[in-house]
Amino acid sequence: MKNQDFLTIINKGFVNAGRYFVAVASILTILASGFLIFSGVWEFVNGIPDILNFLFHHSEHRVELSVHFISAIDLFMVAVVMFVMGIGLFELFVDKDQSISYPHWLKIHDLTDLKEKLIAAVVVVIVITFLKHIVIWEKPLETLYFGGSIAIVIMAITLFSKLVVGDETRKKKDEETKQ
Repeated sequence: MKNQDFLTIINKGFVNAGRYFVAVASILTILASGFLIFSGVWEFVNGIPDILNFLFHHSEHRVELSVHFISAIDLFMVAVVMFVMGIGLFELFVDKDQSISYPHWLKIHDLTDLKEKLIAAVVVVIVITFLKHIVIWEKPLETLYFGGSIAIVIMAITLFSKLVVGDETRKKKDEETKQ
């Protein structure tokens, strides 16, 4: 019986220590999000000369101009995803007392909530990546293949979301209604 108590104590120690590891991962994810936002701003700023050139010289650099801004939007979206994931990890594993008040759109109660937010954001990032590719439009057949592969990935993500994440959500709601 004493060994079991000792093992329980060790397990509790690992769980408490794990909170600090997740806290480090959470903080680094949020910092990486900030760096991506700065990268998006840098990409946006690099597009300003193209804007001025287009406005004052009526040049045909619309494609490069679009690519700069779509790239910036892509970086911003990935930054937002990383921020939400970092906050979600912190909320789930570190802030056990729920001492921080989060906006309703950022409240994450369990890993299923975090997965749902991640899946939705990943689909948006994939679509933005395709938009950037289609604006360049150099090789139509390759663009078609790229679009088809993206469609397959989105279908797989949707199927995963409905089967796995949706099933977990249904189970959670069923348990809540039984109580």
